[in-house]
Amino acid sequence: MSVKIVTVPHPIYMTSEVVERKEIGHPDSLCDGVAEAMSRELSKAYLRETGVIQHHNVDKVLLVAGQSETQWGGGRITTPIRIILAGRATPCVPVKEITTEAALNYLLSILPDARPEHFQLECAIGKGAGELCDTVSEVKANDTSVGVAFAPFTEAEQLTKDIGAFLTGRQFRSEWPEVGMDIKIMTHWNDGCLDATIAMAFIDRHLADMTAYRRSKEAITDILREKFNMKGKNNLVINTLDRYENIDQVYLTTLGTSAEQGDDGEVGRGNRVNGLITPARPMSLEAAAGKNPVSHVGKLYNTMAQLIADRIYQETGKPAEVILQSRIGHPVTEPAIVLLRTDATGLDQLVRDELARLPEITEGFVKGRFPVF
Repeated sequence: MSVKIVTVPHPIYMTSEVVERKEIGHPDSLCDGVAEAMSRELSKAYLRETGVIQHHNVDKVLLVAGQSETQWGGGRITTPIRIILAGRATPCVPVKEITTEAALNYLLSILPDARPEHFQLECAIGKGAGELCDTVSEVKANDTSVGVAFAPFTEAEQLTKDIGAFLTGRQFRSEWPEVGMDIKIMTHWNDGCLDATIAMAFIDRHLADMTAYRRSKEAITDILREKFNMKGKNNLVINTLDRYENIDQVYLTTLGTSAEQGDDGEVGRGNRVNGLITPARPMSLEAAAGKNPVSHVGKLYNTMAQLIADRIYQETGKPAEVILQSRIGHPVTEPAIVLLRTDATGLDQLVRDELARLPEITEGFVKGRFPVF
């Protein structure tokens, strides 16, 4: 295996940065989740029927927002949320049935207040090109692309992830059922000060009136400020567009997502593989969700780059940025180049060891072990 490693000093830490996360109920994240659910179920079906994962890329999901009429105590969906499923898949299994069922099951698992009739699913998945089908059977890169990752997280990055995990965690959900899964967190770090702005969908069924809405919002704001030390020089606010004159001027929903009120979504417009949007850091524009887990380097290399960056930091204590570049038609275990931006040295064997784990990563994707957004 030929691996080229270029080692350069790591950039000086920033004094100012902006970090974003779109939680799992955001329209873009819903599309990512649907795409990945379809890929998982197709992979399982291919393994059952043929013994191997066949070529597929179902990474083109578009969400066309519906419409709702919110009411205190419970509103209704007036126009279903339209989900267009597109991509390519080998038709040796019932592709349409598998993908539409996977998509609907995923949506219902994320939005517990939703029912099947709230969604209109359209499957437009076709057959893939023959030359790309061969890359799966031969385990060769089906694209010339890059995977990018870094470690560790900065304070702002970790805070953004932690807030999201807390708000979507089981304990918080049980105590605050009025909060939907559509949450967007924007964190700004500037000269030692943190500022977080959160957009949080509330669910009308669990709120009696505007007073209840305000009380919940203010209580949750206090909880977050206390838990994450966002007081004093730091600041945290929720739903800053709210005006309390009437129901249409606050962030109130029926299902807990803006996808019911005019906010469309698409695969790849949200979080990267590490779960964040980090414009001050290196990122790939590849949409990992829905790509096949055998030969599509847009998925494999972004995850592999993260594993390498994490291991470098864990073993050396040195921050690291990792770029893996593939060459179409070459074995996925042999990147054209591995670029490491770090002060650590002697990393050749570490990189080779991690690249040898690519078959394990494929299995991990099928079992849902590796997040892609």
